Amino acid sequence: MQQSNVAGIGALPPRRVPPVPPAVPLSHAIAPRLLARCGRLATRVALAAALLLLVITGGLIFVRSAYADRVYPGIYVDQVKVGGNDVVEARSLLQARVDSLEQGTVSFTYGGNTWSPSLADVGVTIDIDQSLQRAYAIGREDNPRDRLLSVGGLLRSDQRFPLVVQFDQKVLNDWLDGIDEELGLPPHDAYLTIEGAKVKLVPEVDGTITDRTSIQQLVFSAAQSLVPVDTELPTIARVSHIRTADLKPVETRVNQMLSKPVEVTFKKKSWTLQPEVLGTYLTQTVDPEKTGVDALTIGVDDAALGKYLSQELTSEVNRDPTDAKVTWDADQGKVVATKASKDGYKLKPRTLAGLVAASLLGDHTSVEAPVTVVKPDVDSNNLDALGITTELGTGDSSYEGSNPERATNVQVGSSLLNSTLVAPGEEFSFNHAIGVIEEDRGFVEAGVIDGERIGRDVGGGICQVSTTVYRAALKAGMPITEWWPHTYRLAFYELDGWEPGIDASILQPEGDPFGGGDFKFRNPTDSWLLVESYTENDRVYVVLYGAELDYTVTLTKPTLSDPIKNKDDDIETVDEKLDPGTVEQTEFEEDGVKVSFDRTVEDRDGNVILQDTWDTTFESRPNVYKVSPDMKGKSPAGKKISDES
Repeated sequence: MQQSNVAGIGALPPRRVPPVPPAVPLSHAIAPRLLARCGRLATRVALAAALLLLVITGGLIFVRSAYADRVYPGIYVDQVKVGGNDVVEARSLLQARVDSLEQGTVSFTYGGNTWSPSLADVGVTIDIDQSLQRAYAIGREDNPRDRLLSVGGLLRSDQRFPLVVQFDQKVLNDWLDGIDEELGLPPHDAYLTIEGAKVKLVPEVDGTITDRTSIQQLVFSAAQSLVPVDTELPTIARVSHIRTADLKPVETRVNQMLSKPVEVTFKKKSWTLQPEVLGTYLTQTVDPEKTGVDALTIGVDDAALGKYLSQELTSEVNRDPTDAKVTWDADQGKVVATKASKDGYKLKPRTLAGLVAASLLGDHTSVEAPVTVVKPDVDSNNLDALGITTELGTGDSSYEGSNPERATNVQVGSSLLNSTLVAPGEEFSFNHAIGVIEEDRGFVEAGVIDGERIGRDVGGGICQVSTTVYRAALKAGMPITEWWPHTYRLAFYELDGWEPGIDASILQPEGDPFGGGDFKFRNPTDSWLLVESYTENDRVYVVLYGAELDYTVTLTKPTLSDPIKNKDDDIETVDEKLDPGTVEQTEFEEDGVKVSFDRTVEDRDGNVILQDTWDTTFESRPNVYKVSPDMKGKSPAGKKISDES
């Protein structure tokens, strides 16, 4: 049957059914309300925690303020309550505790005797300050969290610290040494006493001594626990393991050692070491692992004996080496020795002590002193090592016309300079080469330039020699490191065609002969230089010898300025040493002048290795007269002064 889609007359309209929402879990429905409640609870907890922390922090601040200089409460050191006390009070309490422990903590009895040493007597000390420091540090840690935990811990329980105890083994041993003596004659092995050359055998003694290992353990335990120890003194029986019979042959042997001296020789010298001296250096060494005669060894204290031998023999044996004196032999074309060198010696005292000990312990044979041989720098047996093979440069100057005193000084200075050697790379010094200028060395008084005037002094004229060395060094191409020109132009230095300005002055001040003006040059080679100097026919010569350098040295002709006219008046001086009626002219008027010349030094390849310029300003000077007191005003200078006045 076909169904009609048209509703019948009077039928109700179809009901509208709303859509059914999807199903929602119960937990999802409740969650928003629960979360809201939890959030409010968390806020309250956080607020409560913040308030609690604020309370705690405030409390901590209060506590820290209240105990700023006191130990926090609830802290003990050993049995002493130090908490709540300031440092001074706490220390006083600890001191009282330590004082009570000092006596009676350790007690030993033996054979009716009792020993109750203090803790200090047996090596125990209590460090009060360190003990208190540990207690005071609680609640004062560097980290805030650590401080909080420390203070919090004190709220739960007390903090207890032991006393800081230290132990000294040596102090205990010293105390036990005394106890051993109180027990009776201390046991010991047989031994020998050696006093000088006398030997005595001391018999052994068996006996009882303290058991130091056990006592140390007891004392150490008492020191750690601070619990009193009251016990029988631990002892052990000691039987000597070196006995009189064992040492009889040793005694005989030592007597044989000290029956004769030991002789030490060196070259032509000799020294006798007597038994009574040697006996003081004998040693006895006991090996606890051995028994009988094998346990004792007789020896010698080499270190002490070496020190004694050094004190006694060093000044007799030691000798500095002496360099050879050399000269240039023109016929042989080489350096030869005019005086042989000598080796130096240095005693080896420790080695000598070993040899003496061997002789003493053996057959007393003579001992040759061992030495280190010190070779001289200039060895006459090996002159080729100097490397001197050729002439490098020659200087000369004339002292013709000099008075006898000046000529003497030139000759003495030249002789002292002769055969001077300059080591490789070292500096030649004229003043050091000739030594101190004094009468004891042959110098006499002669004319000198004394400041700005001509005077007289010992060694006058020595600059003739320094000038000649200067000329030789110039021509040899030596690097000159110190040079002083003369104040005035002197005729001596311009004889035989020498130009002005090629001279060198030196000065040796009184009291400091090497502190004045000097002439110096450096040896630029790896070989030695030889300075030869001699006089002949009123001329002085200086020749430098060394290794072949192949230098080419060029000196320019000196240039002279216009004369520097003298503007000073003539001078008259009175000399009370002059004979009556004396008028003598000591200086003659002379113009000054400036002089300059250059030097160029080239090596074998034509390379310029040195260029220098030498400038001299010679001062002008007036006429100068010396007169005796009765001739004052009667010299030309004095008359001129009178006429002008």
